[in-house]
Amino acid sequence: MHIKERYSYSKYRGKESRQENRARIFVAPKVKFARNPILHFPAKFWGNIFILLLILVILWVMLYSPYFRIREVVIEGNTLVSNDEIIKSVQTGGNIFRFNILEAKKAIMKNSPAIEDVAIYRGIPNALKIVVLERKPTVVWQTQDRYYLIDDAGIADQEVVAAQSTELLHILDQKNLGVKVGNQIVSPSFIVFAKKINEKFFEFTNIKVTGFQVPETTFDLYVYTEAGFYVKFDTTRSDEKQLSDLKNILIAYRDGIHEYVDVRINGWAYYK
Repeated sequence: MHIKERYSYSKYRGKESRQENRARIFVAPKVKFARNPILHFPAKFWGNIFILLLILVILWVMLYSPYFRIREVVIEGNTLVSNDEIIKSVQTGGNIFRFNILEAKKAIMKNSPAIEDVAIYRGIPNALKIVVLERKPTVVWQTQDRYYLIDDAGIADQEVVAAQSTELLHILDQKNLGVKVGNQIVSPSFIVFAKKINEKFFEFTNIKVTGFQVPETTFDLYVYTEAGFYVKFDTTRSDEKQLSDLKNILIAYRDGIHEYVDVRINGWAYYK
């Protein structure tokens, strides 16, 4: 007759255990493998070597494989600047992960002043997407028989043919000073003043504007009309005050005005 071994607490001494409710549960000790149980490699050496080699292969594929070489560039948001001009500033053909987005953005904005901001996105595995924000042209500036688009900040964004921007405000520089694309030509306040005069002139005078000219400096603006005379404005003073003075002069002395009206001096108006 088999005699059942009697339970002895003493043989579990030194074993790992935990208290659960009122009973103590003994846990079998963890088994430490000398070899990796899945790959059958020694866990501490060959296993680490394998993982390191795997990481190196993945990095090589990502950084040097032809599969991740840039082959396509998609450009959005441009109307003033051509796709070819933007692509010339971007190093295509390289690895998409090693492509320097910050340097490309700086190059695009430097080579194309008409672009105000750029966002570049990586398209895995081999495409770039470039989204540009162009400056909004406000004025066509004419000097030395050349034409430039000027934005609200007064910066020359691009040289154009006059016929390309007939809907914009056209200003002639009588001094014929040279213009460099990317430089500030006039102040933002001058642009605001010229736009307001263009918008309100007919409302105050019932006469259409035919042209704008800058004589010596941008402190003065000459506005030519279909009535045959022009008006001299001070761009540093209120546009509405000068237009009101002009309106009063036209009402009182319209028949005597043949060449110009000067409303630049506060409280005075001259005509010829």
